[in-house]
Amino acid sequence: MSDLILAPLNDKQKEAVLYTDGALLVLAGAGSGKTRVITHRFAYILREKKVKPFNILSVTFTNKAAYEMKERISKLVGYDLSNVWIRTFHSTGLMILRQNAEYISYPRDFVVYDDNDSKALITSILKDLNYSKDRFSSSAILNKITSLKDDNIGPEEFKKSIHSNFDDVAAKVYEEYEKRLRKSKAVDFSDLIILPYKILTENLNVLEKYQNLWHYIMIDEFQDTNTSQYEFVKLIADKNKNICVVGDDDQSIYSWRGAQIKNIYDFKERYNAKIIPLEQNYRSTSIILEAANKVVEKIYNRMEKKLWTEKKGGERIKIFEAYTDKEEARWVVETIDNMLGNYDFKDFAVFYRTNAQSRIIEEELIYKNIPYKVFGGLKFYARKEIKDILAYIKFIVNPEDWASFERIVDVPKRGVGEATITKIRKLYEDGFSLLDILLGKYELGRVSKAVLDSLHNLGEVIYELNQNKQNITPANFVKILLDAIEYENYLKKYEENPEERWENVEELINSIKIYEGNRKEATVVDYINDITLQSSSDEIGSDEERNYVSLMTIHNAKGLEFPVVFIVGVIDGLIPHSSAGTSVEEMNEERRLFYVAITRAKEKLFISYSDTRLSFGEVKECSPSLFLEDIPDELVEYIAKKDYARKQMRETRKDFQLFGLKDYSELKVGMRIFHSSFGEGDVKFVGENMIKVNFEDFGVQMLSKNEISKIKVAK
Repeated sequence: MSDLILAPLNDKQKEAVLYTDGALLVLAGAGSGKTRVITHRFAYILREKKVKPFNILSVTFTNKAAYEMKERISKLVGYDLSNVWIRTFHSTGLMILRQNAEYISYPRDFVVYDDNDSKALITSILKDLNYSKDRFSSSAILNKITSLKDDNIGPEEFKKSIHSNFDDVAAKVYEEYEKRLRKSKAVDFSDLIILPYKILTENLNVLEKYQNLWHYIMIDEFQDTNTSQYEFVKLIADKNKNICVVGDDDQSIYSWRGAQIKNIYDFKERYNAKIIPLEQNYRSTSIILEAANKVVEKIYNRMEKKLWTEKKGGERIKIFEAYTDKEEARWVVETIDNMLGNYDFKDFAVFYRTNAQSRIIEEELIYKNIPYKVFGGLKFYARKEIKDILAYIKFIVNPEDWASFERIVDVPKRGVGEATITKIRKLYEDGFSLLDILLGKYELGRVSKAVLDSLHNLGEVIYELNQNKQNITPANFVKILLDAIEYENYLKKYEENPEERWENVEELINSIKIYEGNRKEATVVDYINDITLQSSSDEIGSDEERNYVSLMTIHNAKGLEFPVVFIVGVIDGLIPHSSAGTSVEEMNEERRLFYVAITRAKEKLFISYSDTRLSFGEVKECSPSLFLEDIPDELVEYIAKKDYARKQMRETRKDFQLFGLKDYSELKVGMRIFHSSFGEGDVKFVGENMIKVNFEDFGVQMLSKNEISKIKVAK
């Protein structure tokens, strides 16, 4: 059996699998087979060290990665491991919290708020505290609170370090936010780490239980851990110290959401860890890897490694300089279109620095009738009808969840207005049960009989389903719920596109059935917990499931690979981003981000930028990213923008040539011109000092006679 586990590994991978006792840092370069190391190491410990499956904890960052690991290990050892401790950080914390909720005076059926739930709660708090939503963004406040929690800083501690009016408001909201979470018997994502940590540090018997349970610990993507996650890991690992972390400081790109690159350096020193670098890349060509190495080697004090591959050579990296961002998008899509036949839609990915950059690419893809999907946009689980159903489930599981109650109390329409909700809120804050209020056990005052009856009916549905939540399969649970509240009729009567919305609801039920197939004993409580923890990375389907060009930010691309990759908008201000400022570490992270983008490409890499781009309705001059200077010329093939412009205009007008103008007087109404910033257009008016031109990409623009040097005429 050990031959089966070790045979597919290279020497460094094998060394990492065999080093099972003590602390180990596997420094896994991009595409170096880190998942293979984790899965084969897990299987080796099971088979050769005779360790029981439940005595190993393996933690990663996405549900998809955890599921794939379980599948691969099960195949290696020959039996089902679907229920072992291979989980995300948040899922691990959730299980510990469920099992020990009484230590923090929570019921075990507490609910988990996702970011949308938390944001809605903060919006409500800002309103109640009379803070203007125009001055204080709920998103900004939530980001601040999340950052504080991830650093294990509570409201009282934060109050001691207030430096601005924003901090003062955030502190007050934070304090009230924590009170309302507890009142609703709810936790947020950050609580799934810090509350288990609190339980473990304050209850040594509980800590010893998990330390004795997990003899071996493996952490994937360790460079992405934040402060609270690392503290949690250290607490569990400090008894046995058989901990293996797999990560890459060159791919640390999430500092904006709390990830601490210093954790990977601290681990090496704290545990005197053995370091095994994985440098052989199985993904990309040698040309792509050499470019990536050159980009990242300029980072001072990084952990030394250099990617290499047996795939020698490969095509040179194509770099295209466009006149405008519209022309850049057109070139990208035309290049994809020309390669179809040799590649499928699913083989292409377009990466950009910010979500806003997708629009111009989308327009060109639509024009060419090329299917695509944007990752990081409005997700399935963020659609109104899906949020409605999930809120119902959350409230049924925990009838003290105010945020979910507020969402569903008048969905479908029950005539419940703001005044009635305020009365219910008052009773709720006075300590009365929301379910008892719905069932009419307390006087609401002047509320119509029709509204009281509808609330009572809602209460009966909630009560009955709550009592049977452990006995009904998740899919049947949702079907019963939908029938009970007549949700389909509500969509038809009150919502736009009811058929499309109901199709989404049906698709939700389909997804629940698939979930049931993967977790045979799961209840609706398990389902709502797992779906709340769903991450954006889990959206990417398998090769069989997708047949579209993938569009995403570089941050969303981490962990993925594609045969053909386009990196667009590679200009100063985007890559590196203007928000990076001048600090060395921020600039290093931007450099690592570009490295991550490059190393997603397996066979072909295209990089593009434009001389100008439209920003806030104004044409802005651009400069190519300074990172491009790090890529040696021998690795690159430059595509001249002038040649492409001529090609474009040839396709637009027959027998065309570009001629420069000697004098402003040569311009005539009706001329077809090419402008270095605006592209192609037709002259509509010629005055003494300015002309009016209708450009294809930028509409009507007025140009002064001084811009004649930027104009060429098509003849």
